[in-house]
Amino acid sequence: MKIQKIDNNPAFTRKPNQKEMQVYTSSVNEGLKLLGKQVDVILHNASAPSVKAENIGIGSLFSRTTITKLLPFLKNHGITGIQQEPNGLRKVMDNSPYAPESNAKNIFMIPLEKLASEEYGNILSKKTFNAIVKNNPSKDEVDYPYIRRMYEVALREAYGNAKNSKEFLEFKAAKESDYEESAIYRVLSKIHGNDNFAIWGNAASYNDNELKTISKTTGMDSWDKLDKNLFSNKDSAKSKARIAEIKDKYKDDYDYFLFQQMLIEKENEKSNKLAKETGIKIIGDSPVAPTDVETWVNKDLFLKGMAIGCPPDYFSKTGQRWGFKYYDPEKIFNKDGSLGEAGEILKKKYEEYFASFPGGIRIDHIIGLIDPFIYTTASKEMTSSNSGRIYSVFSGKYKKQSDDEYAALLTKIIIPAAEKYGLKKSSIICEDLGDRNLPTERVMKKLGLSGISVTQFDHRGAKAPEKNVIMIGSHDNSSFIEFINDLFNFKNDGNKKSRFLKKTKLLAEDTAPKDITLEEKKQYINELRTDKKKFLSAGFAELFASPAKRIQIFFTDFWGLGKTYNRPGTTHGNWSLRLGEDFENDYYRAASEGKAPNFPAAIAQALRHRGLDKGNEALMNDLDNSAKIINERV
Repeated sequence: MKIQKIDNNPAFTRKPNQKEMQVYTSSVNEGLKLLGKQVDVILHNASAPSVKAENIGIGSLFSRTTITKLLPFLKNHGITGIQQEPNGLRKVMDNSPYAPESNAKNIFMIPLEKLASEEYGNILSKKTFNAIVKNNPSKDEVDYPYIRRMYEVALREAYGNAKNSKEFLEFKAAKESDYEESAIYRVLSKIHGNDNFAIWGNAASYNDNELKTISKTTGMDSWDKLDKNLFSNKDSAKSKARIAEIKDKYKDDYDYFLFQQMLIEKENEKSNKLAKETGIKIIGDSPVAPTDVETWVNKDLFLKGMAIGCPPDYFSKTGQRWGFKYYDPEKIFNKDGSLGEAGEILKKKYEEYFASFPGGIRIDHIIGLIDPFIYTTASKEMTSSNSGRIYSVFSGKYKKQSDDEYAALLTKIIIPAAEKYGLKKSSIICEDLGDRNLPTERVMKKLGLSGISVTQFDHRGAKAPEKNVIMIGSHDNSSFIEFINDLFNFKNDGNKKSRFLKKTKLLAEDTAPKDITLEEKKQYINELRTDKKKFLSAGFAELFASPAKRIQIFFTDFWGLGKTYNRPGTTHGNWSLRLGEDFENDYYRAASEGKAPNFPAAIAQALRHRGLDKGNEALMNDLDNSAKIINERV
């Protein structure tokens, strides 16, 4: 049989009409309830869609398009959560959300169209906003250089119109202390001409006027080190004088930073209120890396000459030298087990995460909180003598003996932070992919934490733990379409053919109807091995048929985009892919073409596999009819 290409282009399908959608949504939700499933979509803010008249070139989960169009669309498909990216402030020239400058929030989440409306008193002119939309060079991908320039134009204008408002003055009085360090860091980055504090403190990095000011304020003996170590000695007379000087001399830049954070806090509060109305909660994401500001302010609390990384694994054969600092364990916990200075910082950090996200958070690289991989930064290569798990491999004062000791960050900081805001352990998603060790396995099991099962990594759906989140892939994987194309190429490769045969055999076993005959099973396996559309459909059904109670679908797979969002170890072209303006019709088109999940079909297949179709004939009829509508063409 000739293999059908997954990128064919049949006629466009229609979406369900209002009456059909009522049946569609009702049957999908009933099916999910019967299967005991919760479904989230993973969608980063930048990737959210915008209607044509408001498409500035980047998305936001706070935008009017998200509120009025995307959320209702997702609700129709039984989605109850959106997992976003880490929302920390991006570095000036780095697109990655996983290496934030500070715990202040990402300004690109601010919905500019709202600022240019009565909702915000038109503090941004419609002329400026419309010009940004008109000159947007890329509709379906983020052009970050353009976005940086335009957000500076738009937010400076909005700030100029609102900086003397009662709302801003009250915000500054109440919240300045929360953002002081981050605001000063951004001002100093502008003064020095770069946002890397490690290379501040040489005469070449200051302009002449700044040098004169510093000399007059601090004396020539210390001017070259002051900014670099400003908050390490914040109680000294020189540091106090410098901080006061920055707030005075650069008041406009300093207040501008606070103004941006006011806008984000306001939108975040609205979003959380909306979540209660829609039933779709935003799920946060916490990176393993400390922010630049966190490192700058607390440099004396981190291990000297060491950084956190990752040993050789699926993503990198030589390991990954991330360069992120790790707090000195003796500064995290005191000898009596109470929180040390670094522990108090981490407590505040995680409490802020859970306060912002009523849907809970995903913790990136959970092993980094249990037994992180540490290496010597002075060495060019990681070896067994200069790198390893700090608590289990390295001998000496940091060695841990019990599971309780390994679990301390979780039991004394993170779980209590969740509970403080009314969230259970099930609201914590632990990214445990890649290299794992026995202490991590034991701690995860002991605490009953949710790990992740990724079927692209040959995690079998039928073996996924009930407490786990199951997904086809995340932001670090190829899209499912790309994965399928690669897998089907294996069938002609003698060295990899066995993987193709095993994958298709197990997929058939885990998704076939419960009462299938042996002959029908053989036919089904053959279909999965010859038809990419059948394989893709079964791949989604596997998620619903698995024991795992929670499903997450990355947006490139939900919409069948067939493109990779992020390639680990590279910097070019990542984090820019986004949904198109016609995202709703794009989904129905992709689903009819066999590129995206047909939800009622996947749920119906899972119910039949588990034998739950018996006694639920009316539901199965509604699911089957809804599935047919998705496949209809006009």
